[in-house]
Amino acid sequence: MTGTPTVDSPSPGASLRELVHVALPLMLSSGTQSLMNAADRIMLAGCSEAALAAVTPASMLYWSIVCVPMGVVLYANTFISQYEGAGRTDRMLSAFWQCLWLAIATGLLLLLLMPLTRPFLTLAGHTPAVAEFEAQYFNTLCAGSPVALAAVAGSCWFSGQRRTRVVMVVSMLAVVWNFGVDYLLVYGIGPFPELGIRGAALATVSARCAELACYIVLLQRDASRRRLPLWHQCRLDRDLLWRYFRFGLPNGLHFFVDNSGFAAFLLLVGRLSNTALAATNIAFSINGLIFVPLLGFGTAIQTLVGHHMGAGHVGLARRTTWQAAGLGVFWTGGTGMLLILFPHAALYPFFVFSSDGGADIGPLAAQAEILLRFVAVYSVFDALAVVFSSALRGAGDTLFPMLLTLACSWLVMVLPAWLVSEYYDRELKWLWLASSCNIIMAGLLMLIRFQVGRWQSIQVIETREFPATADPSHSLPNSS
Repeated sequence: MTGTPTVDSPSPGASLRELVHVALPLMLSSGTQSLMNAADRIMLAGCSEAALAAVTPASMLYWSIVCVPMGVVLYANTFISQYEGAGRTDRMLSAFWQCLWLAIATGLLLLLLMPLTRPFLTLAGHTPAVAEFEAQYFNTLCAGSPVALAAVAGSCWFSGQRRTRVVMVVSMLAVVWNFGVDYLLVYGIGPFPELGIRGAALATVSARCAELACYIVLLQRDASRRRLPLWHQCRLDRDLLWRYFRFGLPNGLHFFVDNSGFAAFLLLVGRLSNTALAATNIAFSINGLIFVPLLGFGTAIQTLVGHHMGAGHVGLARRTTWQAAGLGVFWTGGTGMLLILFPHAALYPFFVFSSDGGADIGPLAAQAEILLRFVAVYSVFDALAVVFSSALRGAGDTLFPMLLTLACSWLVMVLPAWLVSEYYDRELKWLWLASSCNIIMAGLLMLIRFQVGRWQSIQVIETREFPATADPSHSLPNSS
């Protein structure tokens, strides 16, 4: 069999079992990231409204910057999965090392941004107290970037081979660590100093350190158990690095244009009032509990499509994607219905720590409840966007999702939101309507791109003659 994919007839149900097997641990591990983000907001709600208003814009600004190198690093999932499908262990190891070197180098470069944070945030028009809290949170996360990116590289080795339970367990350990350290540092329990929003960021960085330590131990054990020449492939590979940038850079820019668009959206909301910004932060945090597991779901789709394309099984890649779309819509539709029926239950955790010095929960809760209705509607289309864009990227079609996201984020969401905040009645609901239209349009257009089918002919890994692979319904590797 050659490296050119061929259309096959997948065995009924095989891709669904594989999808659930690979995706469920990644959904749970991505959910832990959402819990880490929500933990900061829950803890800070008891500090002040300014701290609660600052945490989401600062974290989204950080993610908007770090997501470009992270997107490139994460594309190792596709390379590793396609090389595994093609039966090339040597290239899997080389792909891992390239993403690790990129992770460390780009993480160190991000440290150069720290002196620019306060001047930039001052231009956003937020109150001085909010801007200072945003700077503290952003700079602390930025200082931990090399560790965070190296931990992502470590996770790619396992998720790219569909051994996703490893990633799930490490992520769960990290979130437990984060919750404990968060409480100690935000409020200054026992001998620990009361650091407020800076303590919340330090807790997140310390959790990333714990993740990286786990992956170092697991990688060494994995290499020893399987007798893999891990260190023999650590040199730089120019051809592979070029392929990384060719396919991975649009992948990283896709995350950048999406998240920078939402960061700009949050900055515009902050011009309305602190209450509007705090309510938006709470709604986005609850939305994250729905959306962030979809990111793990998307990683599983990207990995499986990559594996099937590397093995030459285009039919399995297509079937997996459509089954994933059905599961994604089921998940977001069900959770959206719960938000409509039980909004108070969703909002309750954010006011547990509120006190006389905390956020004003009356108007804040009322406004956040209205925003949850927007979340319930657009989440279904968010699932379509994640599923089909992930499938396209897993097959190597990384440029179109990035360009589409750029157009939708900035022309459909940010531009109308700016016009409303600058010239019209400055009501929060109109800004959220623009955000919803952005997500709905992106989901529908990603589906159409997948249907066109150009992704089926893209070559990610180098072409060569490969030995025949096993039947597409073969059993999966041990995920433990």
